[in-house]
Amino acid sequence: MKKFNYCPCCGSRDIIFDSIKKFECRECSFTFFQNVATAVAVILQYEQKILLVVRSREPEKGKLDLPGGFVDPKESAEDGLKREIKEELNIDLGELKYLGSFPNIYKYKDVHYHTCDLFFCSKIDSLPAKFDRTEIEELVLVYPTEIPKENFAFNSTKIGVELFINRI
Repeated sequence: MKKFNYCPCCGSRDIIFDSIKKFECRECSFTFFQNVATAVAVILQYEQKILLVVRSREPEKGKLDLPGGFVDPKESAEDGLKREIKEELNIDLGELKYLGSFPNIYKYKDVHYHTCDLFFCSKIDSLPAKFDRTEIEELVLVYPTEIPKENFAFNSTKIGVELFINRI
């Protein structure tokens, strides 16, 4: 985890870090908490297959992932997931079934963000006609038993997909 060199409030170099999530300035008592970010992903079931995406940007550009993203402030996990899927795949999600959550580390521009990744599944009646190519390089449709889990961008996704496969 990157550390502050100077207090963002008073400019002091007398910053202490609790080795978990809290930065505190001894000069002015400013406290900054690096809390866990909430991320959401969905296993989209189309007929007997699962829709995966290939990431078109860092981190882990070119690797497999599930569609989803980060939950914005004042959003529920479900609303954040529906927004992300509408933005990325231009489809409206129907019923969501919660699968579980797993911790993850999302490295972005040399900062390690701790996340809690929440996984859902949902059925879709048709494949997306167009998708956001700034986020997604390619759509991949595979049978659950043929998913190349070693190619996933994030370990939490691999665990979430394994949980789904064990339940079907």
